[in-house]
Amino acid sequence: MIRNISLLLGLAVLIGDLSAATGGPDTYGYIWKDSDEPDGPVYSWIDITGTGTLVTGLADDNYVGPFTMATSLDYYWYEAKKVWIGSNGYLAFNGVNIAAAFPTIPQAGGANDYIAGMMADLTFTGAGNPGACYYFDDASITVVSYIDVPFWSPTAPNWTGSNTFQIILDKNDSTITFQYEAQTGTTQSNNLTIGIESITGDIGLQHSSNLYPPVGYAVRFYNPATPLIDVTDGAVAWNTAEGTQGTTLGLADDLAMTILVRNTGNMPLAGFTAQGRVLNSGGTALLTDAVQVGSLNPGLDTLITFPSTWTPTSPGTYRFEGSVSGIPNELVTSNNILLQEVTVYDTTASVMNIDWAGASDDGIGIGWDGGNGGVASYVLFPGYPAHVTAATIRIASNAGNSPYALKIYDDDGPDGGPGTLLDSLFIQAPQAQPGDHVHPLTAPIDVLDSGLYVLWSMQGVNVNIAQDVQPPFSRRSYEVLDGTWAEYRDRETADFHLGLQVTPLPVFDAGATGFFGLVNGLNVSTTTTIRTWVRNYGNQTINNFPVGYRFTGEPEVVQTYAGPPIAPGDSSLFSFTTAFTPTVNGPGQMCSWADLPNDAAPTNDTVCVNINITVGLEETATVRLQLAPNPATDRVVLHHLPAGPVRLWVRDLTGRVVMERSWSVTGDRSTVPVDGLAAGTYSLLLSTADRIYGGRLVIER
Repeated sequence: MIRNISLLLGLAVLIGDLSAATGGPDTYGYIWKDSDEPDGPVYSWIDITGTGTLVTGLADDNYVGPFTMATSLDYYWYEAKKVWIGSNGYLAFNGVNIAAAFPTIPQAGGANDYIAGMMADLTFTGAGNPGACYYFDDASITVVSYIDVPFWSPTAPNWTGSNTFQIILDKNDSTITFQYEAQTGTTQSNNLTIGIESITGDIGLQHSSNLYPPVGYAVRFYNPATPLIDVTDGAVAWNTAEGTQGTTLGLADDLAMTILVRNTGNMPLAGFTAQGRVLNSGGTALLTDAVQVGSLNPGLDTLITFPSTWTPTSPGTYRFEGSVSGIPNELVTSNNILLQEVTVYDTTASVMNIDWAGASDDGIGIGWDGGNGGVASYVLFPGYPAHVTAATIRIASNAGNSPYALKIYDDDGPDGGPGTLLDSLFIQAPQAQPGDHVHPLTAPIDVLDSGLYVLWSMQGVNVNIAQDVQPPFSRRSYEVLDGTWAEYRDRETADFHLGLQVTPLPVFDAGATGFFGLVNGLNVSTTTTIRTWVRNYGNQTINNFPVGYRFTGEPEVVQTYAGPPIAPGDSSLFSFTTAFTPTVNGPGQMCSWADLPNDAAPTNDTVCVNINITVGLEETATVRLQLAPNPATDRVVLHHLPAGPVRLWVRDLTGRVVMERSWSVTGDRSTVPVDGLAAGTYSLLLSTADRIYGGRLVIER
């Protein structure tokens, strides 16, 4: 399928000059000969529809695999063992998605390491599509046959023409043969490529470009017995893990710098240097480490974990760069450096927009002809659990005034792919106009590990999603056509403005932290109003919840807190309207609690003090405590205290006890040091054998 940004080059059929019977050599020494050459291949179709395996999963612009061949194919200067089958008429040895517009061969960068039998905009989708693909493999030969596969068309039923051809890999003589049984119709833009390309992309051999092969035609590529060049080539195969895909970190996380280095040439490598660097968005190196590597034979690799690890200090987008250097006479240097995107988030933030795109976009975006395509991103989170509340997107343009859909998938599909559909949102055209959008989910999704796929699906023509074309890139982008997922053809050079919004997981947690006027050892002889400090330990404002108290052996008293809503981290003093009336002398425990529904931490709900009940002994009311200086700085003097033991409690405005002291008064005043208290306002409670004193103290510095 063609994207809206692709330019149609005209629909006239190109009459190909395929009279040339041979071609090459390429830089390595490959040549090709066709069935018009006297010593070239003889066209002889191999029917594998009865002996081979029907390949399932091919659709529009995707691939399936890998298929592991029974024996390896000697391909250029290395061995190919696994093969991926592309819907667009190619085989790849490294799992790449190649789609229109198709590259010429050779071309460094982008997709490399593939065999283009008839690489064009083919499709296996659309009502009544007859296309099929078969795979056969044994120790000697691998055959992939495309049977009656049409070209994609923008008009219903979205396919046209028919193509039957096959790719034959002969493991005995390392030849590659293409055979063309039938061909009708034309492809969009007449964009069609036949040839082979090496792992580096710099070396390859093209048979033809934008030319249709004739029926009953064969072309064979020959691996040279004596290569024209010795290939000295070291490469960084991947950073962190195979695929070098983007990763996310929190500020408390470490990045272990690990790379895999491979000898991708046919000559031994002597000692060379492997280096790992972390760079900020401006390209400044924040951490550099290097390791010397000994000899490395062709086809072998070595895993390097650098001694240093990197710990981010601020959120943002960073790059982890793996590189090799110091290789004498190296033929290919384009694979010496590999970048990985590392995004860092402050996991304590109230809102995190998680995506792979930077702030910029190309101003064009992408959409699909026909208005029924889509793109997706795999989103990883910097911490768990992740409370996902919305999807985020930037629309580049919407000339068609079209709606779109957003869908969220779990990664519980095959091989960690999209599986269970968790949410689906339909965004009407008025809310789908150009710009940044945050679309709340139907219900929050709590993710305990791994990630989620977010899909943008066009619901009409001429609406384009924005894409970021500034490196680094996540390589976690997908294109979704007719319900079939494939890695995005330009994932090496673009990321979509498509992600998920994370807010803190709601935590409801409240508890009683202390009493006002009741302290351990206090004598209580008369009816007393119970006043309890209630604290909000969670991250959500709370109100209208049960609060209770109970003295040993007495019934519970439970009432509803309906005062001012308590913000996260704040406290409120709750006074029970039902007072406590002592009835039996003796010690006991007075406890109070907050009974918040769905409380996250029941262990902090209750507070208790030990008091003595002295029924019949008159207890005076709380006496005002005389103290000076007030405000104080480092000490305060308490005046007119009776001789004997006393106990003092100092609480902050949340009700938390910040100081507790006991002593015996010998004069009528006592000095109390307060230099350990922070500046602020405090309540003081002092008890003697027969009365209670209270007061307020201000500390200033």
